[in-house]
Formats: sequence, structure tokens, C-alpha cells
Amino acid sequence: MTCAGATLCCVAPFELRPAGDADRRPLAVLFAAVAAERDGIAAEPPVDVERLAASWLLDGTIVALADGEVVGEIRVGRTSFGYGEIGMMVAARWRGRGVGAALVAAAIDWARANALHKLTLSVFPHNAAAIALYLKFGFAEEGRRVRQMRRANGELWDLIEMALLL
Repeated sequence: MTCAGATLCCVAPFELRPAGDADRRPLAVLFAAVAAERDGIAAEPPVDVERLAASWLLDGTIVALADGEVVGEIRVGRTSFGYGEIGMMVAARWRGRGVGAALVAAAIDWARANALHKLTLSVFPHNAAAIALYLKFGFAEEGRRVRQMRRANGELWDLIEMALLL
């Protein structure tokens, strides 16, 4: 499945579209829920949902919706050097149902439509499902940042750096 620019893509039972102002708070609520899991994204609780919602950057953000609820999101942060950095999250109950794959495909299309030459991301080594998804789309490991992230409990976690040349 491919999605380009502002094209609406429907794949039962969810759809993708560019994020809008009304998505700010639902995105922040989803972020807080994923952060509370303490293993998939760098953030951990507490998350100030209202502050995050007010500052959420919408440019390059694509949301996945099911029955009007935001169940996933991917953002391509465009750099001044011609590449994009992606971050993604999917609600726990929607993982393994194609949402992540649809979001990655949409981000790749968005990046190409916006003349980016490369996409990069960071992923925790224990996140095997995410790594497998990125590999499926052609991302390759470019390196590892050893003991890069200090967690709230004091643990130091590695990050795997991955990238896709477009």
C-alpha cells in the first residue's frame, strides 16, 4: 500500500491521513500511553499531555485512524540537510495488524514527494518487531549508540541507528 502527500488511504479497518489540529490532543494521549509501556519509545511517564498537544508538530505527521480514534502515528522530521528522521508509535491493541507497515509506507511516499534523499530512525535493540518491519522496507542498520539512553530506573539502553536511501 502506498500513500502520497495528502492522499487519503483506506485499509480496513483503519485509514491514514495527514494530521490536523484536531489530532493534537489524541496524539499526545497516544504518546502518553505508549510512553507508559516504558519499552518502545524513549519517553517515559509522566507526560504532560496538554503541553505536548499544544506543541505537537504537524508537518510531516501522518495518523492512522480506526472508528475516528487515532491508533497510530508516524512523523518525518525534515532536516536542512535533505534527509528525514522518523518516529512512530502504534497503540498496543493495534500492533501486528498492519498499521505500522501502512505508516512506514506512507512516510516513505511522503519523503519522496518532499524530495528527501534518506530516512533515518533510532530503535531499541529489544524491539524486534519494529526492527523486522524496518528491514522489510529496506532500512539497514548503520550503527549502534552504546548505552545511549538513560532510563528513569537508571538503566542505560543502546540505540540501533537505521536508514533508508530513497
